[in-house]
Amino acid sequence: MRLICVKPGDLVKIVNPGEPIRTGPDSGCTWPESLGRIGIIIMEAKRLYIPSAKVLVLGEIAEFDLDELEIQ
Repeated sequence: MRLICVKPGDLVKIVNPGEPIRTGPDSGCTWPESLGRIGIIIMEAKRLYIPSAKVLVLGEIAEFDLDELEIQ
């Protein structure tokens, strides 16, 4: 697991950690339409003990683990 340092305003790409980008119902992703898209960090967050971030992508705000993000 790789951790990145993010701050509000950073541009990030949504990735599927450890796998090439796959789309469709068998992608294993909760929101496959977001894979490969560019978003902007709105705020840092935490899910239990897992670092995450709220990201504005495709006109929606969604929460992604930091290992699902790649800084652009």
